[in-house]
Amino acid sequence: MNVKELIKELLKMDPEMEVIMQKDGEGNGYSPCAGADGDAIYIAESTYSGEVYDASWSAEEAGFDWNEDSEKEWKELQKGPRACVLFPTN
Repeated sequence: MNVKELIKELLKMDPEMEVIMQKDGEGNGYSPCAGADGDAIYIAESTYSGEVYDASWSAEEAGFDWNEDSEKEWKELQKGPRACVLFPTN
């Protein structure tokens, strides 16, 4: 992905949303940007790390144990703000 392609994707998104960088599998190194996803839900676990979920997933796909409470929690998370996730080629 080049800058022109990235800008085109970013222009489709809310300019106030947080940008999240996806790490590589080992947590180090560099890889070309393969794309941007503006329909992500980011749950911070600290000031430097957290979990990302696709807003279109079901509670089960997001890894929530199915029960009425977790289903309600997932529905509330889906209503929250989205984040832009930049993901690597590999």
